[in-house]
Amino acid sequence: NDFIDQCILHQDKSSSDQIMDEFIYEHGIVLPMNTIDATVITVVLLFNCALSHQLAARHCNDDRTHKVFLEKAASLYQIAFKEQDEGLNAIFKFAILNNIGVIHKMLDRSEAAKACFDYLVSMMMIYVATDNCKYLRLVQGFWNNVLGDGRETAPAA
Repeated sequence: NDFIDQCILHQDKSSSDQIMDEFIYEHGIVLPMNTIDATVITVVLLFNCALSHQLAARHCNDDRTHKVFLEKAASLYQIAFKEQDEGLNAIFKFAILNNIGVIHKMLDRSEAAKACFDYLVSMMMIYVATDNCKYLRLVQGFWNNVLGDGRETAPAA
């Protein structure tokens, strides 16, 4: 079942129509108190912990510590992603892959970032083709990662 996706869709984000902020899906996932599925609890905890590391990296003044936080976040996201069943929780997987892609971009791993974002484009095309447009509003900011935010400049000559 798509229980995690339902939790994401159910969250009240009245402060903003845009779930993605600064090109990172930065909302922790809150599970209902009666959740008993250990797999669901585990992957949500992994996601929330990864997100905490990624967001904490923003506040690191030391490059080494910044990189350590981002590497840890990427590892935790990857474990959470691998624990998901094929075809389930598409929004959750989308958020994970987007955040991993952002981490790769921040660590100057452009090929790995491009692979993540290319995969997300193919997922988005599937959403459109299967008329699952309800997912589109949750991932709008992702397009900025794919297309660039317009602030990149050409290298100096």
